This record gives sequence, structure tokens and C-alpha cells, in this order.
Amino acid sequence: MMTTRIKQIQVRIWLVFILFLSLCIWAVSYFQQQSRQLLGSNFTALAIDITQAQEDVHLLKRSLYYLETDSPFFDVQELKKVILRIQYRSPLIDRKIRDSTIEDFVYADSIGVLSEVNMILPTVNQQIVLFEQDKSTKNILVKQLKQLELDLALTYDGLHDMIQTASDVERRLKTELTFLIWGLIATILVVVSALLFALIRLYQHKEILIIQNNRDHLTQLPNRRFITEKAQTALLNRPKKIGFAILDLDFFKKINDLYGHPAGDEVLKVIANILKHSISAPSFVARLGGEEFCILFLDKTQNEAIKICEEIRQTVEQTKIKVNNSALIHITLSTGLYHHEGERQTTFSQIYQHADQALYLAKKQGRNKLVLHDNNLEF
Repeated sequence: MMTTRIKQIQVRIWLVFILFLSLCIWAVSYFQQQSRQLLGSNFTALAIDITQAQEDVHLLKRSLYYLETDSPFFDVQELKKVILRIQYRSPLIDRKIRDSTIEDFVYADSIGVLSEVNMILPTVNQQIVLFEQDKSTKNILVKQLKQLELDLALTYDGLHDMIQTASDVERRLKTELTFLIWGLIATILVVVSALLFALIRLYQHKEILIIQNNRDHLTQLPNRRFITEKAQTALLNRPKKIGFAILDLDFFKKINDLYGHPAGDEVLKVIANILKHSISAPSFVARLGGEEFCILFLDKTQNEAIKICEEIRQTVEQTKIKVNNSALIHITLSTGLYHHEGERQTTFSQIYQHADQALYLAKKQGRNKLVLHDNNLEF
């Protein structure tokens, strides 16, 4: 059940990750596309050029007025300068508009008018030179200048409006892109948070599974798997002293037969509690199964291990256990202890076998005893 749930969580994480990845790809692609469209556009500079061009048209209109009214303020040299600026600025505006992001069909007519103006400007310059030589050509020059002023005024006004519209579109697009980026960042935070939450839950479930796989459900003590792994890890380091004790409840089957299995479970819990309070780190206590418990001594001398086992035996012997809400029963336990000091190469199965042999002798010699392996000393 737990494994299935973990797989479901993993699938959800992958689905969220794929969705997030797709969103990122789309957002980056959209951003690149819009950025590419904006590349090279400089509406501010273009707007300045058009404003200056409109100022040139205004100066041209003023010179034309002075010319028509034979005003003493008319200056043919000033008129030449205005025409020269128009001749310089028109191709510049033409090129910048073509390089912008504005669609061709939007500015096609205006660019066409500017091209025509550039074509007739040499003729206008010739007419100005001719007017300097012959004042009678004034009307022809005035007519040409009026048409030039009208074409440029209408064209630049149209271009100014067009640039203003394009600039508004650019600002709106930049605003949308900004919101998109912030939305993407927010999405990243949400997704990362969700992934972290899912990973934490996954880790928690993993920890629960590890605990369940290494803990006895009834007594809440570590189980055989746990003590086996701990002992094997410790033995790989060749500890200077290590001990292993197997504790077996005497005549436990009779308790189950006389009082029932719930009573037997209650006895196991009481014994487990005694063991739990008798052993401290770095040593370990565990339930091997049935009525068997064990202790792994990692920092105790032989005498210290013997003392702890004997104290446990005496405590169990003196404990009255209440079962079925009324009956008080006594129980004893037999202990087989193996201990060695000094570095040596050995395995868990070997020390387990030695302790089990000592336990067998304790049972054989009348139970409720502690027997040490090798010299078979009884306490």
C-alpha cells in the first residue's frame, strides 16, 4: 500500500514537472519571438527625427510665406539650408522606418511620398538658383515649394501618428512581457514549492517504511532485521569489544494457553518496556520474534554486560504482570550471552550462534539463568 502511494506521488511529480517544463518552453519561445520583433526598433530616436523634420517643414513654410509676400525677411540662403536639411533627413527617416518593426503596408504610402520628394529636390534646388538669377521665375518656385511643403507636412504628420501608435503597441507589449516574466517566476516558485512538499512527503513515507520494516509492531522495539544490520555494520569495523545476548521467556507458551494470546501480548509489552529502560546507546535491544529478545552491546566490557543481563533477569523475575484486567502472573527468562574483547574478524551469524548455544545451556540447566558462552559460567 505504501509502495503504491509512493509511486503515485512520483507520477504526480513527473506530471507537474512536464507541465512546468512545457510552460517554460512556451514562455521562453514567446519571449524570444517578441524580443526578436523588438530588436533594432528605436521609436524614440525615430520620433525625434520626425519632429525635427516637421520643424524643417515649418521653416520651409515660413520662407515660402516671406517669398510670396516679398517680405524683406526672405533669405534665399536660409531657404537653401532648409532644402538641404530636408534632402538629408528624408533618406534617414526612410531607412529608420524600414528598419523598425512596423509592418511594410503601414508606411508604404508615406515612404513613397518621401521617395518622390527626394526625386524632385534637385529640381527645386535648380529652380532656386534660377530664381536668384531671374526673379521672374518666382511663381514657378512658389508653386514647387507649396507642393513640396504640402507633401512633407501631410507625410510627416502621418508618420508621427504612426510612430506614436507603434510606440504605444511596444509599451503594451513590453508590459505584457513583464507580466509574463513575473507570472513565470511565480509559477516557478509555486511549482518548486509543490515539488519540495511532494519530496518531503515522499521522504516521510520512506522514513515510515524504514521504521515499519525495522520495528516490531507489538512491542515497538527494533526487529531482527534492524539488529542484524546494526551488528553487521559494527562487526565490519572490528570493534575492540562486542557482546550479544539472547533472552528467552521461560514457559511463555503456557501463558498463551492459560490466559490467551492477548495476555501473552501484554507480557511481551511489559518485558519490552523493561529492556528498553535497561539499555542505553550505543547498545541496542530488539525483539527477535516470538518470546525471544536480544541485546547488542557495543561499548560494554564482559562484566558490565553480565551485570546488565543479570539485572534484567532479576527485574523480570520480581515483576508482577497484570493480564486480563485481573490476574497477576510471574514470568522468568533465560539468557545466553556471548562477549569478546580485542579485534577479531567475525560475523553476526557466528556471534548469534554462540549466544544461542549459551541460551540452550541456560534452558538445559533449569531456566531463569544467565550463561556465558565458552566458559559456561552460571550466575
